[in-house]
Amino acid sequence: MTAMKTVGIVAATVAATALIGGGAYWFYRRRQKKKDAEAEEADAPADADDDGSDPVTPEERRARGHYVPRTEIDADVMKKFEEAFGGGYAPPKDEVIDHLTQEDVVLFGVESEPVPGYPETREEVLTAKVRTVERSVVRARVIGPVVHAEHHGSHAGHGFRVGDMVEVPRGVILLAARPKPTEAKGYDSQGKSAATFQPSHKTKKTYEIHPGTPYDLVMPYITEDIEWYVDRELVKFELIGTKGLHQQIVFSEGSMRGGVTLRALDRDPETGLVFVARWELDIQP
Repeated sequence: MTAMKTVGIVAATVAATALIGGGAYWFYRRRQKKKDAEAEEADAPADADDDGSDPVTPEERRARGHYVPRTEIDADVMKKFEEAFGGGYAPPKDEVIDHLTQEDVVLFGVESEPVPGYPETREEVLTAKVRTVERSVVRARVIGPVVHAEHHGSHAGHGFRVGDMVEVPRGVILLAARPKPTEAKGYDSQGKSAATFQPSHKTKKTYEIHPGTPYDLVMPYITEDIEWYVDRELVKFELIGTKGLHQQIVFSEGSMRGGVTLRALDRDPETGLVFVARWELDIQP
């Protein structure tokens, strides 16, 4: 019997349900404790933005966050996790993590850090698809949904975005899961689009993208005869599906990083290939 079977790895579809129960309850308790502690403090000092000091730089205000250690989860909150997973959940041991493959995902908690202008923090449970398992970390790519990556109101964003490659310490992994096989095909079958891009020949922009992450391209029009071309041989992509004038695509993890041009051409029976749209992309690590 494999290590995964011994520990009871559960399916990722069950993991999503657990986030609503165990994850939401955990973060509610953490946030409530923070509010209680703040209520006991004396008057807060003046905000750094309003003290006449030097202007705040973009780097100082950049969304950033840190991992939440698994050991910080209270016993009663852990019980909520276990109940949400129907008894199949257990904190991953090394024997489980060592056997993770690129078919698996890991769940972990993150918390944002206060920056000038955004003094409140947020927490969130994220899911990431495993790429490699190393001695002290699991390298994985964040998949959606991600809600609190950016600043909003008075709350600081944690800065962990869909498509990011992260190195998740073993001690913060809440769950390892293997998604159930699915027959889903077409638009959104590989997750929600991380961004939507207008053609670069109109916007004059180059878009940063990540492998293994769905993106929507806004098409001027769509016909059955549209053909797709990339200008680099070692870059591979997949057409996932179409919704209206949105064509959803994903680039493979094996694609060479760097700049690439993606073109859509329409094969007209009378005039041959007709230019439809062009996207300038920069494939990130």
